[in-house]
This record gives sequence, C-alpha cells and structure tokens, in this order.
Amino acid sequence: MGDSPPLAYIYDRCATENRAYLELRMAALGEYVTERGWNAGGSFVDYGDNALIRDTRPEFDALVSALESAPLGVERLCLVFDWGRLSHDVDHRQAFTRRILGAGAWLETIDGESARIGAVPDGRLTSGPVAV
Repeated sequence: MGDSPPLAYIYDRCATENRAYLELRMAALGEYVTERGWNAGGSFVDYGDNALIRDTRPEFDALVSALESAPLGVERLCLVFDWGRLSHDVDHRQAFTRRILGAGAWLETIDGESARIGAVPDGRLTSGPVAV
C-alpha cells in the first residue's frame, strides 16, 4: 500500500482469573511489533465468558471496527500469539479470520504464520490453525 509501516492490532482472550500467561503473551506480542518496526494500533482482550463464546466477543468486535476505520492507504493486521487465541474450534476460528480479512487486514501469529486475502482462492487459511 504505502510507505508507512503496517498498523498492528493485537488480539487475545483470557477466560481464567489468572492473567499471568496473558501478560506473557501480551509482552511477546508487543516485542514482535517493535522488532518489525510496525506501528501499534491498539490491544484488544476479551475476558471471562466473552473469551469463550463465539457470538459475544465485544473486544474482537471493537478490533474489527478499528481495522475498518484505520487510515486509508495504511496496511493493517491483527496479530495473535497463536491460532488458538481466536478459538480452538476450527469453524469458529475460520469465521473470526474471515471477519479480519473482510475488514481489509491480514492475520498473523508470532511464529510468522499468516492468513491474507487472495493467498488461497477458496478463502482457507494458508497455514497453521489446527486444533491440538
């Protein structure tokens, strides 16, 4: 798109009261953004039941809105620690990914795996997101 670095929006979810692993993931995500010279667009985290339910993810919805309203001409992406941060259910993960791609952004993990529009003709993810 333009000469400016991409705008990276971080997403995670945490269903438990213990936030230690969340804090470690968020720190790693921030370092990933800094190492690549990307601009930070914001962080969005769904907590408790909102982290588990597919249809009620207020912070994910806010992330998609932020992606859609980002400045024109600036590449944008949603950065997650791993594919499970969207969902452990493959169908739900695909639905969340389609929303990100539909907002004109791409999705990336800190392992460098990504899902981008046009990468696979039928809209499947290009790598990684497999439930373990």
